[in-house]
Amino acid sequence: FLANLIKRLASHFYRIQSKAKVQTAINAAIASGMTEIDLEALGCYTPIQVTSDDASLKALCAQMNQAKNATITFHIGDATETLSGTEYVSWYTGGENGITVDRDKAAAYIKALAAKYDTAGTTRTFHTTSGKEVALTGPYGWKIDQTAETDNLVLMARTGINQEREVQFSQQAASHSDADWGNTYAEVDFGAQHVYMYENGALTWDAPCVTGNVSKNYTTPEGIYSLTYKQADRVLRGAKRADGTYEYESHVDYWMPFNGGIGFHDASWRSKFGGTIYQYSGSHGCINLPVDKAKLLYEKVYKGMPVLCHN
Repeated sequence: FLANLIKRLASHFYRIQSKAKVQTAINAAIASGMTEIDLEALGCYTPIQVTSDDASLKALCAQMNQAKNATITFHIGDATETLSGTEYVSWYTGGENGITVDRDKAAAYIKALAAKYDTAGTTRTFHTTSGKEVALTGPYGWKIDQTAETDNLVLMARTGINQEREVQFSQQAASHSDADWGNTYAEVDFGAQHVYMYENGALTWDAPCVTGNVSKNYTTPEGIYSLTYKQADRVLRGAKRADGTYEYESHVDYWMPFNGGIGFHDASWRSKFGGTIYQYSGSHGCINLPVDKAKLLYEKVYKGMPVLCHN
């Protein structure tokens, strides 16, 4: 009974600092026949340190009230997103050290922005040179730096004043409007076995090609990628065998990878390009080009340039 009584007292009077002290006081009262005890006089309560007249408490209250009327505006390309103070003050916890912002709630807000504005890894519609529209996905595109933006949002929310911010991206694309790959890119059409290069919306280069060998399951993957780098005078090697030799070794003059070990390169060992060669005698996944055409493409491409592959 006594334990339950103390538990009930503690739940109703949150300032009780020691259940043991309360129990000692009650035991002493029972032993002496007392019918009433004053817990406060016996020092069972935690003394109040801060009252309504406390200057720092008033300042903290004023800061939180001010924040309710403030906004944080995020600029994402041509779009804007506004976070109201009414919303982010609900993330506040006030204490002796001032305002603390719930980072998990800030992270959830930034995650929602990323879900709305990130394009990397999403499916997009590409209007091909042949006139068809194809649905493509791939690693190329915009990606908000969620860790950095969450850190900044926590700092901004703590100030409680009107602010504006350009959102930081961990990965960027060419455009925020319409197609994120912009109007300068390379297109690989597997069905036509042809490559096209567009610069500022104009077709400036094209060539027949040979893509991955379908019969050996080396089919070049569809998708939206970006050129990793370009390098002249390179030896391309296949998988390393147990005896230390390689599955294949091919010297190329112009190497332009965009999807891991898959890229554009010259193929001097081929006398023909285009047609149906890729179906029975294609590459290991790369885009084989005539030497003279590869040289011209090499002069045009640059690191980060979009490459769109479709069938």
